[in-house]
Amino acid sequence: MATDVDVQYFSHLNGLTLGNNWGDLIRLLDKALVTGVDFTQITAASIDAQGDVHITLYAAHNAMLFQVVELSSFSPASLNQKYRIKGVPSATELILKPHTAIVETSITTVGAGKLASLGYEVIFRDTNDVKRVYRAKNPSAQHPFIRVDESLTSPDGTSGIYPSTYAKFAMVGLLEHMNHIDDYKNPDVLQLPFDPNDPEKNWRITGSNGGVERGWSRWYYANRGIGTGGDDTRTPINGDRFFTLIGDRDAFYFLNSYDLTSRDKKINGCGLFDSALESSIVPNWFLMTHIPTYLNANSNSQLYTEAGASPLTYNKDAACFFTTKHDVIYRLSGHIKAHPIIPDYFTGNSNLNLSPTFEACLSIPFYDDFNKIRGTLKYINYAAYSNSQDVSDITPLLSDQTIYIIDTCYNPNARYTCVNFYIGDVS
Repeated sequence: MATDVDVQYFSHLNGLTLGNNWGDLIRLLDKALVTGVDFTQITAASIDAQGDVHITLYAAHNAMLFQVVELSSFSPASLNQKYRIKGVPSATELILKPHTAIVETSITTVGAGKLASLGYEVIFRDTNDVKRVYRAKNPSAQHPFIRVDESLTSPDGTSGIYPSTYAKFAMVGLLEHMNHIDDYKNPDVLQLPFDPNDPEKNWRITGSNGGVERGWSRWYYANRGIGTGGDDTRTPINGDRFFTLIGDRDAFYFLNSYDLTSRDKKINGCGLFDSALESSIVPNWFLMTHIPTYLNANSNSQLYTEAGASPLTYNKDAACFFTTKHDVIYRLSGHIKAHPIIPDYFTGNSNLNLSPTFEACLSIPFYDDFNKIRGTLKYINYAAYSNSQDVSDITPLLSDQTIYIIDTCYNPNARYTCVNFYIGDVS
């Protein structure tokens, strides 16, 4: 059996930063989704008796167990492939398990290495470098265009102005087709979220000061309202946030704290789910995001208790996320809520208490507001154990040959909750 190298993850522990600066989220997504993170010079490399590759780097790698590494420009050419990190002997050494077995026993040319990206490309970017459209490399027809917009003003620069000192968030949405960076006005192109009567709703900025309304679907990354709610006019605390970004070209999840605490990560995410229904007409998209009840900056928005504000945790309404309405006749319908089918809303602090071990987990199917079973989320799992207080930050775990990533998430009812990601097997 080959070692799985499709699902990758990144973390603040890799030396990547997500701070209180506009553009930080886009810069992070560029690295994690598209380019990967280059290592410094590889000063030595060898192949051991098990066929694992050992590399020594000029400077600290900041890499973690079970991340995916990509080597290039090596000779023999069989070394130029992806690997799972099997061991971290020191800050400058790594042991790599290859996806495809290497039959050679020696290395004649030492090349370069990096933490591999999740497998996306930038389709469009704007001249001001505050917007992106990402899409999976070599996409299928179902793969969405993922638009991320950190603009602070309306296109005319005057009818909408969002002060730079306010809470920081990107406007995020999925579209089935785009011809340019701002191609979102076509009512015949499905979006998520989507208002068929107002295709621009997710991307509009109007008003100024406390009355400004900026976007609809929001990935916050710096905010003062954690836990208690609060308006966007309050200046966020400076400093680097804790985060995890995990997934592949089909779907990814972005867990991040709004302030400076490691446990209080909100779950965001987007992409494809494993559909239980035909998806050739209505695509099998999901979007975990915050869509506030009130959009103006000085409203008291409840960042964790509104619909979709706490995916998988707190209660039924807050634990939901969003998907396309499966209506093959009126496919350009508005979005719909998706409700996870889970034993309770305390993942990692489960009332089931089935097992004391962290690999005890359940996949997450879901249904929509019309009681249709829609499918199952990729990679992310309900944690069926009750000792999440032992997890304070992202934690890799190997169980037999299966790799899991455990990470914390915020729950207004029980702070010590977490989720479990299955990222593959090692041979």
